[in-house]
Amino acid sequence: MAGIVEDGKYMFRVLLHPFDGFYDVKFLGKRNFALATFVLLICGVVGIMNYQYTGFILNYNPLFAMNSVTIFVTTLFPFLLFLISNWSVATLFDGNGSFGDIYIVISYALVPKLLFDIAGIVLSNVVIQEEAALLYAFMTIGTVWFAFLLFCGLCVVHEYTALVNVVTLAASFCSAIVIVFLSMLYFTLVGKVVGFVYAVFLELTKRW
Repeated sequence: MAGIVEDGKYMFRVLLHPFDGFYDVKFLGKRNFALATFVLLICGVVGIMNYQYTGFILNYNPLFAMNSVTIFVTTLFPFLLFLISNWSVATLFDGNGSFGDIYIVISYALVPKLLFDIAGIVLSNVVIQEEAALLYAFMTIGTVWFAFLLFCGLCVVHEYTALVNVVTLAASFCSAIVIVFLSMLYFTLVGKVVGFVYAVFLELTKRW
């Protein structure tokens, strides 16, 4: 328990000293995968909270059609997709970060975004329509902070310069599109094959 608390304190240190913090993550082993996984799970829960508990003035979600599992998965999907795409691209750009390094960077970088999102959900229940722009600007701070930490963390774990990291991020985005396209193509073909086999099976059972 004490170890988790210590790792939690270190995780918050990364928020203010990203280069030093992620250097220790990479080279001194200052990381906790259980804590990182917990952060990702909280991210999914916050996605559900944002859908359901955002103030009614700003909430345009059809609550009658809410599916918590779908929201949880779709909230985490972009981060997991980026994890896979960046790891695959980094191998082509001679990146030195492992799959676990990237996982830790994404999870730790998410912390300020989660804090601002939770605060935004609470504040959305007390603001008026005219103050919505200020609330969105407030929540954007967390997203920008997340992007900054992610950029710094990937620079450190892959040992990239800023320019190479930008190129790698662009390649990761393209890779993510390819992964989604191939996945959709694969599952579509599998569905058609299963449908064909099932149709043949029904035809044979009717004949016999």
